[in-house]
Amino acid sequence: MNKLFRTFFIFLLLLSTRTGVANPLVINDSTAERGSYSARQAQSHDLHGLYALSSQTFDTPRQSSNCLDNLYLGAHAAQHELGNLLQKITTHSQTHAILPEVKSYQRAAEKVASKFNGDASQITDLARASIVADSISELMQAYYTLSEQTQVVKLKNRFAEPKASGYRDLNLLVRLPESGMIAEVQLHLKEIADIKSGPEHKVYEQVQQIEANALKQHRQLSEFETAQIAKLRQESHKLYHKAWLNYKRIAEGTLLNSSVA
Repeated sequence: MNKLFRTFFIFLLLLSTRTGVANPLVINDSTAERGSYSARQAQSHDLHGLYALSSQTFDTPRQSSNCLDNLYLGAHAAQHELGNLLQKITTHSQTHAILPEVKSYQRAAEKVASKFNGDASQITDLARASIVADSISELMQAYYTLSEQTQVVKLKNRFAEPKASGYRDLNLLVRLPESGMIAEVQLHLKEIADIKSGPEHKVYEQVQQIEANALKQHRQLSEFETAQIAKLRQESHKLYHKAWLNYKRIAEGTLLNSSVA
């Protein structure tokens, strides 16, 4: 009887051990498959890949110094470094770079004082630039090339979550490999960028003028002025929405053709 009991006990022990080993293998295979699929989606250069980029902060967006004078000493060299990087990216793609001047010391000082309570380490756009692409696939190619050559500190995907105006872009903070300075890079689609610098800028100026007149007269906006501003912003939103739909249709058509093929 004792021998039979021992045999039964050993059988149960072996069964439980086997089950304990088998289950994690099934879970790991499933997890790996999901992770692999997510990675493929995030690395794709199509509309799905663009939507898959989630807005997030990868590292603390702080400069190496909290002294604006020290940062400004290296800002022009950082801007030159950024320009060289973007030139390499745009040379091998259907994109072009926009490289403004380094943010002026006066504007930087005002921003540090009003927005960052005197802590200059939080200013991340002394060096800045934009990349403008003609298509979603070219924009994605530029993004991945840039992310390989710099450290992406923060990503804001305004294609997935557009601004209230309807404006969309990829807004990046990147740490440059040589200078170590954090710079701002915006990735635009051309039609949307053209609206921002054209009709949208005119809307901004008109709204500013309406608000300035009311402020000068020490009064609240009238119902007519509020309606004017709402109409201006609605027109701007329609332009952005129309431009985005055009890119979206082209991207969806490309996806459909590739799936059929």
